[in-house]
Amino acid sequence: MQRNLRIFSFLLIAALVLACAPTLVPASVPAPTFDPNSINTAIVLTAGAAATQTALMMPPSLTPTVTMLPSKTPPPTESPTPTFIFILSTPTVPSSTPTLDTSDSGAQFACRVDSKTPPDDTVFARGADFDAHWLVTNIGKNAWDSNNADYRYNSGDKLHKAPIYDLNKSVSPGRQTDIVVDMKAPDSTGTYTTTWKITSGKNTFCSMKLTIIVK
Repeated sequence: MQRNLRIFSFLLIAALVLACAPTLVPASVPAPTFDPNSINTAIVLTAGAAATQTALMMPPSLTPTVTMLPSKTPPPTESPTPTFIFILSTPTVPSSTPTLDTSDSGAQFACRVDSKTPPDDTVFARGADFDAHWLVTNIGKNAWDSNNADYRYNSGDKLHKAPIYDLNKSVSPGRQTDIVVDMKAPDSTGTYTTTWKITSGKNTFCSMKLTIIVK
């Protein structure tokens, strides 16, 4: 037991001696150096970490969305389309109302031919029967007395069946009457013209002309 006590006392003394002895630094290990930029680096890292944590803590920001309105595109300009004008000749149709010669207007006996049927240059078959009508107005100063007035063939081709007709009524100045002649187309083809006039006593006036074509 005394032996164990001596060993324990020895070990205790050795530990105290080692504890009090100075620690020798090996000469081969260099002393640590201080980096002046390390403080800035630490500050930057700390600030970056703080910014990251702040961004994570903040609610998400609303980013305004810009909606582009449709641009007003002007309609395409239409190229002008050329216009073609065709001028067609219009065949001349014989008028049933011929141009009137009123050179005898104001005379004692005179007329105005207002219309005629058929029109000039009407085509008829050979030997065809037809009636010629002239609507005339008394533009003279005297009446046409049915007792002494008539109308008769005057010149040209003889298309009539009778050469003279009596007026069916008296015609006062300014009044109209219908002159009718029963006719027949010739048996030969060609163009034929006939002229008729009114007579009252010794007065002959009111030339009425008609031209037909026989085919």
